[in-house]
Amino acid sequence: MCLSTVYKTRNGEQTKMAEYVSGIRAEGKRITVTDIMGTETVMFGTLKSMDLVTNQIIIEDDAE
Repeated sequence: MCLSTVYKTRNGEQTKMAEYVSGIRAEGKRITVTDIMGTETVMFGTLKSMDLVTNQIIIEDDAE
């Protein structure tokens, strides 16, 4: 089973937001990730990349 880690970037700084992510749902700027235990984490930003080899999801924080 391949699970991903979600990172949020802002001004070049990267912060780990969620681990063991099994699902992701993007609705405009609202991004909801669900981990293997069913816990949902909601964040706002732009989905920049999903690397399915390294299991990394990058979300860019749009807050100014």
